[in-house]
Amino acid sequence: MRFTTIGQLLSILTVSLMFTAASYADSITSIPTPSAWDNQSGSTLTINSIDSSGLITGTYVNRATDYACQNISYPVTGWAYDTAITFNTIWQSASESCNSITAWTGFLYQTELSTLWSLTISGSTKKSEIVRGSDTFKQVKKLTEESLIMKK
Repeated sequence: MRFTTIGQLLSILTVSLMFTAASYADSITSIPTPSAWDNQSGSTLTINSIDSSGLITGTYVNRATDYACQNISYPVTGWAYDTAITFNTIWQSASESCNSITAWTGFLYQTELSTLWSLTISGSTKKSEIVRGSDTFKQVKKLTEESLIMKK
């Protein structure tokens, strides 16, 4: 194949790179997006997106008993690679602050995320401490972007 201009060559290279980036993004993780996951305490992790580098964005709603900052949607960031996942949230919102950060790390096994977590509590209002545990998240639904236009 012979290219008559540099512009033609650049156009073909750009299209080729776009397909390569798309296939890389599709293969970076097996974790479906968007999706929602509930753990054994009734808390919900929502994964809104995972970009081509594996960066996760989403939200977390805590419903665990004996913990504050409940029923508020907190932002989540993290990383995914193949079946591995790590994500965290800072427990601070306009309505409540728990002076803490939680980080989860684990793996996707079929339709479950099996994770270990560390809750780091800042000592500004009480003794600083780190609490550790585990969560198993079960996928409750794969979210879809549906049109708001009603079909007639």
